Amino acid sequence: MTSCGPRETELPFETLERSDYGDYSIREPRVVLVTSRQEIDQLEGLISQAALNQLAELDFQQYFAIAVFRGTQATSGYDTVIERVARQGDKIVVYTQFWEPRPDQVILTMVTSPYHLIKMRRDNGVSQETELIFQSLVVTPTPPF
Repeated sequence: MTSCGPRETELPFETLERSDYGDYSIREPRVVLVTSRQEIDQLEGLISQAALNQLAELDFQQYFAIAVFRGTQATSGYDTVIERVARQGDKIVVYTQFWEPRPDQVILTMVTSPYHLIKMRRDNGVSQETELIFQSLVVTPTPPF
């Protein structure tokens, strides 16, 4: 029996921050890899100051960070959740769920920009040259009946 592609190995991660109030200039979904202290600047203004402080304290010899941005939304009720991260050969796949408001959910008319920031151990062999593959799934929860 032959395999259809590279085998997938699930990689553990830890959430640093998940919020729906990121930078409102990000219009489309985006994933950002941060492998050194010098790369933190690319997230300045996109995430909270508390998250930037956590990244500044991160030991980049042992860890790296990944941020997934949903993009600007016109109302509340949206969320971004990194469900899992896996290695496929020399690539890292970030499986993300983009949650939509439930049909019966009370929403506020306000601009939101959901994101999820995680850290991972460097022993997973990741560098700035590592190819990130972004897999997203839009999820609308169904109301209970």
